[in-house]
Amino acid sequence: MDLISILRLSYLGAAFLVVLIYLIPALHDRFLTYGARAASPATPHAAQEKVTLEQPAVAPYAVLLNYVAEIKVPHSWFTSFYALSVSLSLLWASQIMTGGPGYRAVAHWTAESDASMTFRQVIVAWAMLLVQGSRRLYECLAFSKPSSSQMWVGHWVLGILFYSATSLAVWVEGIPALQAHTFTFSDVAIAAPNLQSIISILIFILASGFQHDCHTYLASLKSTPKRISGNEARNDGYKLPDHLAFSGLIAPHYNAECIIYMSLAILAAPQGMWLNWTMVCALVFVAVNLGVTADGTKGWYERRFGKQAVEGKARMVPLIW
Repeated sequence: MDLISILRLSYLGAAFLVVLIYLIPALHDRFLTYGARAASPATPHAAQEKVTLEQPAVAPYAVLLNYVAEIKVPHSWFTSFYALSVSLSLLWASQIMTGGPGYRAVAHWTAESDASMTFRQVIVAWAMLLVQGSRRLYECLAFSKPSSSQMWVGHWVLGILFYSATSLAVWVEGIPALQAHTFTFSDVAIAAPNLQSIISILIFILASGFQHDCHTYLASLKSTPKRISGNEARNDGYKLPDHLAFSGLIAPHYNAECIIYMSLAILAAPQGMWLNWTMVCALVFVAVNLGVTADGTKGWYERRFGKQAVEGKARMVPLIW
């Protein structure tokens, strides 16, 4: 099995794992919520099974799951995903240009194929991923506020694996073109893009700008937590989004993320094809992971602001789900 097949199966396997956890209540209640959503009261199912070692009558699997679920990291560790993405993009660029050992290992484990990305596609796809990682890293650093929220360590590990794989997947189907290419100063010249490139780059720019606007707006909603003197009630700064972008969707920035990866799948399509199927598999994982998160976000909004506040809003797919 070659590296491309491994990447594709890994993305699809991770998506299947997320769906499996989502469908099993005992796993869903413990492992899918993170950040502010994890601060909500536990669901009845989780409350019934949450036990301590002093309660031997409870099933051993519940004790084990509770223990594993308590292995958490700060929610702010999300920033490491994008720091890693940027770092690996730069690392792979240096490996490709110098024919380093990392690049040679990737080439060795990649099966020969007649369908390949062009050299220009490799450069542009790499640059798009670098821009995406750099923007998200900037947003994390610029918009982050002090918080005690946490996430299960599994979320962090899965994110690290995803961004490590994607830094490779975005160019690996261009190995034949890279091996046949000799680097010269003319490589930095800007060539006229074809229709496929124009469409994908335009989609990427629009989706990235839209997502940035959503993130900027969401960051402006959370104020500094304040406790009302002499009263148990408190204002923790969370507000219901009322921006036009959120009028029909719970998390439009999640939709934008999916569109960004779709643009990469279009841009990186090997010659004679309209899609890069390795990046399509990455998109499947992104859509499943964010879809499950959007479902949890809608439930959190309902508990916090009431069902009427989010009535009619889709999780990810307008008019359907």
